[in-house]
Amino acid sequence: MPFAGHVLALDLATKTGWAYGSPGAVPKSGSLRFAREGATMAAHLVGCRKWLVDFIAVNETRLVVFEAPLTPDLMRGRTNISTIRLLIGLAAIVEECLYGRGIDVREARVSDVRAHFLGSNRFKRDEAKRATKELCARIGWPAVDDNAADALALWSYQVSFIAPDLALRVSPLWGRAS
Repeated sequence: MPFAGHVLALDLATKTGWAYGSPGAVPKSGSLRFAREGATMAAHLVGCRKWLVDFIAVNETRLVVFEAPLTPDLMRGRTNISTIRLLIGLAAIVEECLYGRGIDVREARVSDVRAHFLGSNRFKRDEAKRATKELCARIGWPAVDDNAADALALWSYQVSFIAPDLALRVSPLWGRAS
């Protein structure tokens, strides 16, 4: 049975990117902060819950996918325990908030998303963010920042599984964006 409905993709962070739409359509996207810079972890988690509940109340959503938090050993030297706790907490809030609402929740590894969208997962972080934003612009998905671009790539990745016949072929493995 073909997938029918809307997908919400979340690149969870202190500044979260989001992308939303149905397979075959041009997704909407943006980025937001769940709390002001420097706010407590609790403020970010409460803000995430409020935004998500408000979003799904007015946007019919059948599936939510988020970027899986990286393990601390992969983040060594590039982050701190507070950030790791926040990223894991945001993922937990999304799952808890949607539990029992009939909305499918999935997660995806950033390496898999980059391999799908860019054709490789061997980019350095900043290079991958720049390339993702550039590819989004080239295919007509303008992103306000790299957070929104990452969410668009995540959305594209998820759509490639649930509606492969409607998925935009973006990576060099497909020859060119079509």
